[in-house]
Amino acid sequence: MLAALTLACLGVLASPSDLCPPACRCIQNLTTVACREKGLERIPELPAGAERLYVPYNQIQELPASGLQELQVLDLTQNRLNLFVSLNPVWPEMPRLTKLLLRDNGLEKLHPAQFLSCPALAFLDLSRNQLGRLPPGFLRGLARLRTLFLTFNRIEVLPAGALAGAPSLTELHLSANSIALIEDGVFRDAAGLQKLVLSHNRVGHVGEAALRGASGLRHLDLSGNQLLEVPADALREAGQLGFLSLAMNSLPVLPEDAFSSLGTLGQLDLSSNNLSSLSAGSLAGLANLTDLDLSVNLLASLPSGAFKDLVRLEFLDLYKNRLRSLPVDVFDNLTSLQELQLDNNELSDLPVGVFDALHRLKELQISHNRIRTLHPAVFAKLRSLEKLNLEQNALEDLPKGLFHKLRALKELHLQENHLKSLHPSVFHGLPRLDTLRLSSNNLSVLHRDQFRDLSGLKELMLDGNQIVSLPPNALAGLGKLATLDLSSNRLSELFVSNFESLTHLKELSLGFNRLHKIAVGSFRFLPNLRRLLLHNNSLDSLPRQPFVGLAKLKELNLDGNRLAGLEPDVFRGLTELKRLNLRANRLRALPAGTLEPLRKLSTVCLSGNFWDCGLDTRYVCSWVSAHGNKLGDQPVCFSSSQSVSENRPPTGLASYCSSSAARRAFSLPLATLSLLALLLAGVCPQ
Repeated sequence: MLAALTLACLGVLASPSDLCPPACRCIQNLTTVACREKGLERIPELPAGAERLYVPYNQIQELPASGLQELQVLDLTQNRLNLFVSLNPVWPEMPRLTKLLLRDNGLEKLHPAQFLSCPALAFLDLSRNQLGRLPPGFLRGLARLRTLFLTFNRIEVLPAGALAGAPSLTELHLSANSIALIEDGVFRDAAGLQKLVLSHNRVGHVGEAALRGASGLRHLDLSGNQLLEVPADALREAGQLGFLSLAMNSLPVLPEDAFSSLGTLGQLDLSSNNLSSLSAGSLAGLANLTDLDLSVNLLASLPSGAFKDLVRLEFLDLYKNRLRSLPVDVFDNLTSLQELQLDNNELSDLPVGVFDALHRLKELQISHNRIRTLHPAVFAKLRSLEKLNLEQNALEDLPKGLFHKLRALKELHLQENHLKSLHPSVFHGLPRLDTLRLSSNNLSVLHRDQFRDLSGLKELMLDGNQIVSLPPNALAGLGKLATLDLSSNRLSELFVSNFESLTHLKELSLGFNRLHKIAVGSFRFLPNLRRLLLHNNSLDSLPRQPFVGLAKLKELNLDGNRLAGLEPDVFRGLTELKRLNLRANRLRALPAGTLEPLRKLSTVCLSGNFWDCGLDTRYVCSWVSAHGNKLGDQPVCFSSSQSVSENRPPTGLASYCSSSAARRAFSLPLATLSLLALLLAGVCPQ
């Protein structure tokens, strides 16, 4: 009797409504229930007091008529509620619900007043369904709704009355539909709407009254549509706009005063259109504009007064147009500009004075143009400039004094030009420069004082030139340098003095040169070097302990040289090395103990050599047998007795070593056999 009473009491204390549903996870004192991707076909019974239910990625096809009244958040993403919504004109009663996600449920239609029983709803996500139309009044009763997502549906018309019943709506997302028509009056009761996203639709025209009523609009995105003209009349109804995107349309021109009603506009995106010209009044009235994107258009020229009203502009993007020249006064009023993008145009000249007003400019991009010469004073007034990109032009010379006034400069990109020589002092006066890229030019000589003043330099790229030698102490003073790339030049020899001051260097690239010799101690002043690339040179030998001092080296690449042999102590001191590349050399064997100092080695590449399938490869075999998991490729070996006429394929080194080890395990040395024979002769009768 007592046991029965105890069980009954336990049943009362742990009733089903107080337990977390099977296969679900409950947190926050059972107020949050999460059942993501559990194959559910119906809503599980919820514990008393549950406020948040997350059941996305299931197979739920219907909702109970009751039992969900206490919910505040309901996530039904990617279920199967299409039929349920179609057959039920009103959503089940959920008076406390503030957030409802019905994304990706295959919904095809909605009813007027569909969510009337959810008066507290503030966030509604109906995206990624198949809704073709919005019935008038489908938001009726949602007086507190602030955010509505209808992205990725099949809506073709934004009809008048669609937003009726939701006077508090502040964000409306309609991107990625098929909307071609915005009916007049659709925003009649949407004075509180602040953000409207209509990107990636088929809007070809925005009528004069299309935005009427949306007087509080701050953010309007019409990018990715089919507009052939700026909807200037419609924009007058949205005089409080701070952001406007008309990118990725087909606008051919900007008419005079197109945006003159938008005095509060801060960001304007006109990129990826067909704009071929601007007039002096195209951008009139935009006194508060800070960001202007005109990239990827067809602009061949700019009028002198194109930007005269943009006194607060901070970012101007003219990337990938067809600009051939710039009026000397075109930027005169842009005294607040901080970033100017002029890359990928057809500029052949920069007039002196064109940048003189840009005292606050921090970044100037002029790469991928056709500039052949620069006047020494063209950058003289850019005292705040931190990044200058002149990559891929046709520069053959840099005049003395070109960069001397750029005391704040941190990055200078000069790669892929036609520079043959550099004035010894061209980089003097740049104490803050940390990145200098001179790759892919025609430089053959460097002056010993070339980099003298660059005490803050951290990255120096000289690859892809024709440098034959490094002058003694040419890199002296670069104590902070971390990356030095000298690959793809014509260097034939290295000397100890080349790198002796680079105590912070972490990466040194010397591949694809003509190095045939490395002096003893060439790298001994590089205690912090992590990566040393010497691949594709003409090294036929290495001195003893050539890498002394490189205690922190993690990668060493010697691929593509002519190394026929290595000293036993060649890798001594490389206790941190993790990757070693010896591919495509002429190695037949390694002396015993060669790889033993490399205690942290994780990958070694040995293919492309002439490993001998014989006694000479005994050490290599013992190492491969013990560390086969560290082989980064599949080297092969050749039999020294194999004649040239024989057409036998080479043997995989790992396989050969395995079979060789097996043979040794079952064979006895000749000396041992002789001793056994003598012993047997002594004990056996005659």
